[in-house]
Amino acid sequence: MKLVIATIIVLLGAAVVAVYAMQDPGYIMLSFRDWTIETSFVLFAVAMLIGFVLLYAAFRLLIATGLLPRRMGRWRQRHGVDVGRKQLAQGMMKLNLGQWQAAERLLIKCARNEELAPLAYLAAARAAQGQGIEARRDGYIQLAQQKTPKDSLALTIAQAQIQADFGKPQQAIATLNRLPGNQHKNQTVLTLLAQLYTDSKDWPALVKLLAEIKHNKALPQTKYFETEHLAYSGLINHVAKHKDAAALWETWNSMPKDLRNKEDIITDFACSMIKFGQADAVEEILYNRINKQWSDSLIYIYGLLDGDTEINLARGRNWLKKHSGNPVLLLTLGRLAMRAHQWQVSRDYLQQSLEIAANAETYQELGNLLAFLNEPTQALECYRRGLALTSEHAPQPELKSGLVERASLPRPHFSPAEPPPHTQLQTAQA
Repeated sequence: MKLVIATIIVLLGAAVVAVYAMQDPGYIMLSFRDWTIETSFVLFAVAMLIGFVLLYAAFRLLIATGLLPRRMGRWRQRHGVDVGRKQLAQGMMKLNLGQWQAAERLLIKCARNEELAPLAYLAAARAAQGQGIEARRDGYIQLAQQKTPKDSLALTIAQAQIQADFGKPQQAIATLNRLPGNQHKNQTVLTLLAQLYTDSKDWPALVKLLAEIKHNKALPQTKYFETEHLAYSGLINHVAKHKDAAALWETWNSMPKDLRNKEDIITDFACSMIKFGQADAVEEILYNRINKQWSDSLIYIYGLLDGDTEINLARGRNWLKKHSGNPVLLLTLGRLAMRAHQWQVSRDYLQQSLEIAANAETYQELGNLLAFLNEPTQALECYRRGLALTSEHAPQPELKSGLVERASLPRPHFSPAEPPPHTQLQTAQA
């Protein structure tokens, strides 16, 4: 019916135009460069009308077939992605500059794009954490997980990494530990957990994790051995704080054999056992390790043992064949000889040590011996010289990491100094 009415109206309009066109058809001339078109106005109007109808019909045909909407939709999508990428890039720049609020606003706008939403929400979570708003941070993480539920593991790792980066290692550990058992064995999860346990100095947890790390090859071999060394070194000192010699022995025996040959671990273990009154129990460990590889620190600790002094002194003298000029060994032998009541032998060893290098502790030991032998003047001279060197603090052994609190025992520090007082002592005796 509408088509009939439209046709009638068009015919009436055409009749009216035809009446007027018969009276005066008009004249139109179009000129372009060398081209000139001359025609009547009526013919030009009819041509324009026909052209409009054809264009309209073609447009309607494109809409009916769905070709135009699809193309327009794709164009809008590409345009939206381009705008979103620009917003994401700007938001990330703001994020790197620490402009948390500005970054969050840009990233939330970017999240309107479905393709970019997961990345945008993750970055927005970091911006929220930067402002200290943990609830909003977790909300953004949940939104990202809703957008890509199949990537929940990656998003959980990202959440833990954000927490760790902003000084929340315990939160990060709790986040990772909520993962299912199969995901908990992921290499990235294990690597991140190892770093978090290290940062929080949770040595028992790190030692417990080592088996999973090794089984799943989460760390390169060199890095694994470094982590293992650090974990057991920390565990030795952690157990030692509880002053339980039996637990410390159990920890020692549970360690891999190669770690029980490491100088820093033996040093911490032996120092702790000496504090617990179990010095004699570590003599064999120290003796065997020193025979395999020389160590001034371990030699020094050997001199603090209070077991069978005669045997310890005899063993120590065997090292003089190769290390007769070592001041630390001579100090150790002087101490052992003193405990064995070999006063003159002890005096000779201590004086020889001072001839090689001055040390406040050696002066102190020699002064104590001289005071016991009723030689107060010479003892006071040793004390005076020792006090002059007390400002020099003994260095700890060089270790691979400062994360572990080392067991504390004084370490000797020998340095060239003024001649020792043994010449004056001998003169005074004469």
